[in-house]
Amino acid sequence: MRPPTAEAQETPIVCRRLRSKGTPGVSYEGNVNFDAGYISTATFWCTATAGAVGPDDSYVYPHACVAGRICFEPPRERGHEEQTDEP
Repeated sequence: MRPPTAEAQETPIVCRRLRSKGTPGVSYEGNVNFDAGYISTATFWCTATAGAVGPDDSYVYPHACVAGRICFEPPRERGHEEQTDEP
């Protein structure tokens, strides 16, 4: 039996609340992708707590903020942004 290839494995989806700054290739305002976890100089924070620790009291990081974590929220589909009461 052959092991699965990299092509057959899907890249995990990262929580929409994870953000990063200060590193090329990492989004400051948009969703962070799983591969950003390989950038050793990246800084990450959670928009739910405004800190390096998520609502579940665990550190935030692209490889940790994935489905299965109790506070995980999947990215919104394009065109389905949150509605606010602000004018």
